[in-house]
Amino acid sequence: MELTRRRPARRLVLRALGTAVAITASALVAPQPVAARPDTPVPAETLSRGALADPDQALGPKWTTSTDQLVTGAGDRNGFHVYLAREREAFAWSMLTTLNAGLPDAGAWTGSVCVTGSGKRAVAVYAPVSYTNKPELATKGAYVAVVDLTTGKATPLRERVQLAYYNPSCGTGERVLVTRPTDVGQQTTEVLAIDAAAGRVTSTVRLAGQFTNAAPAADGDYGILRGGLHRLRAGKLTKIADPGGRPFAVRATAAGAIDVLTVDAPKQGVADRATAHRYVGRRHTVLGTAPATGLELVGLSGGRNALVGDLGGIRQRPSDLVMLPAAGKTRVASRQGHLLAMSVLPVETGRADHRSSLAVTVRATDSGQVSRRTVTATAKPPADVAPPRAGRIQTPQASIAAGEVISNPAYWPTCAIPRNDIRRQVLQPSANQVEWAVDLAVQGKLTITRPANYLKTGMASYTPQGLFPWSSSDPRVPAQVMLAVLAQETNMAQASWHASPGDGGNPLVSDYYGTRSSAGWDYIDYSSSDCGYGISQVTDGMREDQTCAVCGPGWTELQRVAIATDYTANIAAGLQILVEKFQQVQSLGISVNTNDPRYIENWFLAVWAYNSGVHTADEPGSLGNYGLGWYNNPANPSYPANRAPFLRLDQNDASHPSDWSYPERIMGWAEVPQWQWIDPYTKYSTPTFGSTSNQLSLPGMYQFCQAANNCSPFGDNSSCDESCWWHSDTSWVTEANPLSTEKLVYAVGSAEPAAKRVYPKVCTPFSATGALIVDDLADSSMNPLGCAGQSWGGKFTLRLGSPAGDLMSFHADIDLHQLGAGYLGHMWFSHSMDPDYAGLHKIVGTWTPNIRSGTSSWDIVVHLPSHGANETGASYYIERGRGVAGDPAECPINQDAETLGVDRWVSLGRYTLGPGARVQLSNMIAGSTGDVDIAWDAMAFVPASGTAKNCGTTW
Repeated sequence: MELTRRRPARRLVLRALGTAVAITASALVAPQPVAARPDTPVPAETLSRGALADPDQALGPKWTTSTDQLVTGAGDRNGFHVYLAREREAFAWSMLTTLNAGLPDAGAWTGSVCVTGSGKRAVAVYAPVSYTNKPELATKGAYVAVVDLTTGKATPLRERVQLAYYNPSCGTGERVLVTRPTDVGQQTTEVLAIDAAAGRVTSTVRLAGQFTNAAPAADGDYGILRGGLHRLRAGKLTKIADPGGRPFAVRATAAGAIDVLTVDAPKQGVADRATAHRYVGRRHTVLGTAPATGLELVGLSGGRNALVGDLGGIRQRPSDLVMLPAAGKTRVASRQGHLLAMSVLPVETGRADHRSSLAVTVRATDSGQVSRRTVTATAKPPADVAPPRAGRIQTPQASIAAGEVISNPAYWPTCAIPRNDIRRQVLQPSANQVEWAVDLAVQGKLTITRPANYLKTGMASYTPQGLFPWSSSDPRVPAQVMLAVLAQETNMAQASWHASPGDGGNPLVSDYYGTRSSAGWDYIDYSSSDCGYGISQVTDGMREDQTCAVCGPGWTELQRVAIATDYTANIAAGLQILVEKFQQVQSLGISVNTNDPRYIENWFLAVWAYNSGVHTADEPGSLGNYGLGWYNNPANPSYPANRAPFLRLDQNDASHPSDWSYPERIMGWAEVPQWQWIDPYTKYSTPTFGSTSNQLSLPGMYQFCQAANNCSPFGDNSSCDESCWWHSDTSWVTEANPLSTEKLVYAVGSAEPAAKRVYPKVCTPFSATGALIVDDLADSSMNPLGCAGQSWGGKFTLRLGSPAGDLMSFHADIDLHQLGAGYLGHMWFSHSMDPDYAGLHKIVGTWTPNIRSGTSSWDIVVHLPSHGANETGASYYIERGRGVAGDPAECPINQDAETLGVDRWVSLGRYTLGPGARVQLSNMIAGSTGDVDIAWDAMAFVPASGTAKNCGTTW
């Protein structure tokens, strides 16, 4: 008998991530009626969530009656969160909603928010950070949702758009614009108009050319095409002006003015400057110039705009253009401009899940006071999981058992190495292990012997660079280049995002189920699976029956398993691919600087190719053009022209990586090492810099936009096509800016370092006289942590689907995960779901002890893991078996041990049991919304003795 339990009151628990992810809003909330000054002071709990330690001093005496508020967003592994902070509550933070498109295993999220002119709604564009590594997903794969700022209700839209710094764009009304190119070449753009009040797209206009910075206005829509300001009205474009320079911001005011920011043409030895322009009809006014980095144009309430940054050079100040001085990058202002937020980041704890704490850096504009605080936001669950619908069903195969997981996929997966296979578990490495493997691999010395049956895969013995060799004749990849690629691709993760360093878990696979092509996790499309595996996201050769450039007719089964499960083998394979890209660039006759591969900067074009490929002159439709594509050219206007080098000035850059091209991001991670949140903050080493500034020598934004490839950064031909593919020699090195080389930490012959674990490994078996132990694996020794197994005292099964075992059960596969935590190093977990909302994701775990005959009294004890489970109302149902009267008993258990961080045994109570007795746990809990982990771990049935312990008592 399986019952549904209603969820008790609980808090949301957010998953941690290696690289913090956040991005802030660009528009604000409209005025509300002024409230009377409260008779009682603001509660201390509210003040603790405030962005300012002393609001009286920072905001002035009237802050308690202010209607000002700020809307922003921040992403982590649970999704993209939309936050609201009100001045009258000392800008305390409240989470309005969480957006994750129902993708439970997508890693960290990023996004952007704007607020409509009424101040009643926000529109968010959001996506997993990993999408920024896939050109086709970055250009037209991001999700869109409208959020009600009063209720927090989110309305997801079906349309997918570009993840770009100018998406979405709100105006003075409820009309919001988003854009997307029709292909990676970005030579045709679709402009989508959203009616935020109705929560739907009202029109889509297709334009020839790369149309950016779309801005809604009363007399039409404005934007930039080939460097010029254009108006789009009734589906037709009209050129308004040539602002000069490279435009990077466009906004309209309620009075009909159009404000534009441009970066001026660079001058030798002079820092980049930005110019502020205003257009009223055909009248053009230059308002002044300012340092380009940090200058922003944002919207305020009442249809006003605001310039934010170093504004000393802004001479003219129209009444509907507010000046908000600030130092450094600012991406959000409160609706009345009383508060600027420079950084909003989830707090990293090093645990598999963390509370909704935020590290915020803000500036009160009246006082100029800057505050850096860690605040706790009230939380709300994900709100954009689409209701289930029928998936694509092909000829079904028979029910299969993967370990003890009983499922019924409707058709075969495309990716070669399966998820949730107990013989394909992966150990998550820590940063020190990754650096060790890279340091040895770039020297061709990653020859550690992996024994037969390594990680219980059943495979033969191998060495990483025996499977994926590097030759002394190959170009030498600098260690920091390879480390940077791993940092950008996966945050140095080999196992699933759910696994902390030292844990086991599923292989990290990019879109195993093809869900990115659809509305989310209710829809499997294996034909769209990406199949990028592991720390370097090896994709070629990792689909069934697929050949590839470096693997010839295909990888062997041993090679594929090693790529998926062993971080050292994956690094060796990824290194092969990177070497191949360098060689492909060389084969086109392209020389970079000194062309010596020992230097980090000389790999700029190779990592460009690693991400978006190398085009050859014989490609169909190329017309003889060849080289590196336009998408990753730093001159592409999809990236803001006023950006600084990635990570050089602000590590918060990692929260919105789509603002930089892929090679810029790799150079940034090489210059500024990625950090992990253990021991305490672990980083790989910096390069041996060639300059005294301890910086890489990077190419200018327009280094690859020249007459040689028909590209001009300023002027009517600044939008490029295939003729702009870069294929010429290039050099940007000067005597003042020499090249940098690698720095190695680990010498050849160094032993593999131990993982720096977040949680201790626990291999202690349960011990009680006569106990029947029912583990979640038939063979408890099948864990990658090396824990010894023990005798089996019964049977455990997980049945997927609702009803379990029907042809639709494969939906539940998407949100089932194995983790190297819990009893003897293995457990299963999913997320709690409402049965009326997501019944196809039903998972039922059953523990059946080997009680052969008779009836007797037993104590039932369940093991709860130190991490990976935080369901506070997990209801275990006890069926007493044959010969025992009575309905099934119920024992609700709080699985959340996160505050303790230790494994524990908890009593389900004492019962008389007979043959056929069993305990069941389902993830179907009324009121659940898919944001809380629920786990199935070991259970012990102990012959009763002594005093019975009640349900929920620690054993």
